[in-house]
Amino acid sequence: MSRLEPFELEGRLNGLRDTLEIVLVHLMRQAGAEDLRRDLEARLNLADQQEDPGAVPQDAFAVEAAAAREIKLVLERVDAALDARKA
Repeated sequence: MSRLEPFELEGRLNGLRDTLEIVLVHLMRQAGAEDLRRDLEARLNLADQQEDPGAVPQDAFAVEAAAAREIKLVLERVDAALDARKA
C-alpha cells in the first residue's frame, strides 16, 4: 500500500466528514432519528479507567478520545446544518 501525503490524507478525511454530515442531516430529518442520535452520543462517553488522573493516557485511549472528538464535531456540524434549514 502506498503512503499518503498529509495533505491528501487530510483532504480525504474532510471529504468523508462532509459526506457523513450530508447523510446524517438527511437521516436526522426522518422519524426515529432520536435512536441514531442517542447511539452516536453514547460514543462520546468514554471510560478511561485511570486511577491516577495525572497519568499519561495510553495510545488506545488517545485513539478513542480522538474518535469521540470527531463524532462530537460531526454532530455539531449536523446540528448547525439542521438549524440553518429551519431558518
